[in-house]
Amino acid sequence: MWCSLLSLGYDMSTFIRRYGRYLNERAFAYRQMAFDFTKVKKGAEGVMRTMAPDKLLKGMPVLQTQIDTLLEFDVHPKELNNPIINAAFLLLFKDLVKLFASYNDGVINLLEKYFKMKKSDCKEALEIYKRFLTRVTKIGEFMKLAETVGVEKNDIPDINYAPSSILESLETHMNSLEGKKG
Repeated sequence: MWCSLLSLGYDMSTFIRRYGRYLNERAFAYRQMAFDFTKVKKGAEGVMRTMAPDKLLKGMPVLQTQIDTLLEFDVHPKELNNPIINAAFLLLFKDLVKLFASYNDGVINLLEKYFKMKKSDCKEALEIYKRFLTRVTKIGEFMKLAETVGVEKNDIPDINYAPSSILESLETHMNSLEGKKG
């Protein structure tokens, strides 16, 4: 009996540490930005959609790091039978839904302003967008896992993947800027 309890505790400790790292990163993001990405207004009039380009270029990497830390929870379905691990996963799922909405709003804002940005800002925005594309896949996998543990399908946001033509247009614009002097 003691052996199985020790094993159970050891299994949980990894995920408790990962969850703790996420909470630390969330607090760090709050200190960096002076707001919580999970609590800001979303949508067309939301914080990330109306943010000025300079603040957006500063804030998006902070948000990306917070999402990366959340995704490092990296749990497998069989591990979610443990009630402590499952509870942490569900809390992370709820945060990820809100973080993804903020992330998506920020990317939309970047794309709306991209063609008016100076070259250095375009380069930074392009890198942010490329990282967004890779994260969307990981976020989609996390959302699918949530469905397997009983989260209602209507509570899981649809993850629509951006057409490759957007990336091509952004890269073409960046190449045209790099072809110009200055």
